[in-house]
Amino acid sequence: MFSKYIDNSIDENDAFMSMDEILTNILNFEEWRMVETDPFTQQPLKYEITKVYDENQEIEIKGTEFTFNYIKYSYDTVISGQETNPISVERLKTTSGAIVIYTDGIRTQYLVDRARGAAALRILRVINNSDKNKIIEAQSFNITEDFFIWLISRFMDGNRIIDEENSLSISRIIGFRGEGSQKQAVLSGSGNEVMNLLSSLSFLIEMEVMTEIEVRILCGSETFEIRLYSINSQLDILVENFVGEYMMLPSEEKNPRILLNAFIDIIPSIMNAYNEEVDNGNWTRNSKREFTLGLVDSVKEKLDLLYPSQNIDS
Repeated sequence: MFSKYIDNSIDENDAFMSMDEILTNILNFEEWRMVETDPFTQQPLKYEITKVYDENQEIEIKGTEFTFNYIKYSYDTVISGQETNPISVERLKTTSGAIVIYTDGIRTQYLVDRARGAAALRILRVINNSDKNKIIEAQSFNITEDFFIWLISRFMDGNRIIDEENSLSISRIIGFRGEGSQKQAVLSGSGNEVMNLLSSLSFLIEMEVMTEIEVRILCGSETFEIRLYSINSQLDILVENFVGEYMMLPSEEKNPRILLNAFIDIIPSIMNAYNEEVDNGNWTRNSKREFTLGLVDSVKEKLDLLYPSQNIDS
């Protein structure tokens, strides 16, 4: 899971703090952090923050230059009620991971390796020494069940181009899930067409609420796999399945570049295409019903071709 946050910190001139100022504060934690101790051993608790790149990196996305760095963090906290437990793994909790920090030169944002919510916000507040409300705020996409149906219908109808200018298209619906059904359907552009129709039709009829979809997106010569959830509009970028320019780089170089492209370009482009179709009236409340009925007709059509009725003379 990954989530996106924006930093609202301001300096003494009431201007938003630059990324370098924010990074300096994060890395100079010895100047502001009160050392916490393990109540059992009386030793300082682990607290480690490092940046991967000595010098900030640059990347161009959608014609805009972004500056970024990659932060690794690891720190221990005492588990409530376990203060006197002699077993350290039961007494202490280690929180660790990596964060992409980036800016377009105006605002600084974070891509956190946690789902959007309390855990991600707590990590950002810990490393920033910030306990004030609204200093760091989540930036979310509005992912709905209707959006999922729209994606599936675009794929099934063969209208897979999302953004022609950026050569963005749906390659495959890898899977989707819904409450009320234990099935996971898979749609492949090169698979058995009848089975794809039957699996998607039965799924749409049986499920009560669609909760998750995993989609493979082509962007030029690159391939991204993204899992989207309707619950809390959560996102997961499957960085290990990326195919393209960065795939042979070490993970510390590859991962932030994949995440930046996904959050700045791929996901907003998909959401924009959906919203435009809703605003233009091309995707309405009746669209799901019409799509499902269209699947029924397609199934009947294909089955008639496979098993044509025979007229037998009496």
